[in-house]
Amino acid sequence: MLMRFSSLSVSLACVFMFGCTESPDEEKRTSRGSWSARELPVVTAPVERAPLIDSIKSVGTARARQSVTLYPESSGVVTFAKLAPDTPVTTGEILLKLDDRDQALAVRQAEVELAEAKRILNRYLSLNSTDANIPQSTIDTAQSNLDLAEIRLAQVEVELSRRQVTAPFSGRIGITDVEIGDRVDTSTVVTTLDDRSILLVDFKVPESFIGRIVMDLNVQARQWESPDDNTSGRIVAVDSRVDSATRAFRARAAIDNSADSLRPGMAFEIDASIEKGEYLSVPELSVQWGADGPYVWSTKGDRAMRYPVEMVRRIEGRMLIRGELVEGQRVILEGIQSVRPGMKIKDINSATTTARSPKNDPADRT
Repeated sequence: MLMRFSSLSVSLACVFMFGCTESPDEEKRTSRGSWSARELPVVTAPVERAPLIDSIKSVGTARARQSVTLYPESSGVVTFAKLAPDTPVTTGEILLKLDDRDQALAVRQAEVELAEAKRILNRYLSLNSTDANIPQSTIDTAQSNLDLAEIRLAQVEVELSRRQVTAPFSGRIGITDVEIGDRVDTSTVVTTLDDRSILLVDFKVPESFIGRIVMDLNVQARQWESPDDNTSGRIVAVDSRVDSATRAFRARAAIDNSADSLRPGMAFEIDASIEKGEYLSVPELSVQWGADGPYVWSTKGDRAMRYPVEMVRRIEGRMLIRGELVEGQRVILEGIQSVRPGMKIKDINSATTTARSPKNDPADRT
């Protein structure tokens, strides 16, 4: 009886003297309850999907689509030359002529002999049709002479054609030292000819990329001396074997040079990008590491949940991962240190979005 009275006296004294409304035990229980009910503010970001792209970089030297060094087919004195450097020429255009007077006369003589052989054969055939009874052996000899005359004409025409140098394809002429009046032979370099409308760049690719570097794959070509100048190209050839010494194979890229701003012999860095599928993408800050590997904190309603993930690749501040997450799901970026499984959280991003929405914007109220 005395103990109950003492407790009651203490409680009344607390109320009148200090304004207390709860006992110390009740206050402790209330404090624990409020801790369990409070929301932890966090910053989140959505899970996205992004492609995994492997980039192959290799250096190669450009060459013209067609390139040739021209030599005369016979010796002689130059009588005509169209060899101005960097001049465009077309297929079959005459670039150089040698003195061909002897060959021209030989062609004329062969033409006369051919005409005579034709007249003799036609005369025999005409007489034979009038019962002149020309022996068949005579007619056969006349036919043989005609055939030989045709061959002789073809031979001297070939000899005449060898007295000039023509363009085998359309392109541009290089620098030359040959001039009219010079005597040249079959070892004299007349000029070079390049069709540089398209440049070809051969480069090496590691053997692990076999089957991924394929025909018509788009690539980027960057000039070695001008890294900011990118040019598009495509793969036009892939080698059929791997070099056993380097464990690489050769590929060839074609670069459009219709603007004629590039030249054969330039060095290019070839960049081929190969997509290897899509993966989940999250900010790098959201990925944590535990004893059982990497994981992320995500939200399920207003509660925190831990999801184990598998790392694929780090790309520019983001991580490509595999896991049970889905696109659009939100992962926690800030406040991670205080997060526990099942803890009630408050997504600051959602609150900020709601506060800034036009419905809640005071500036939109009338």
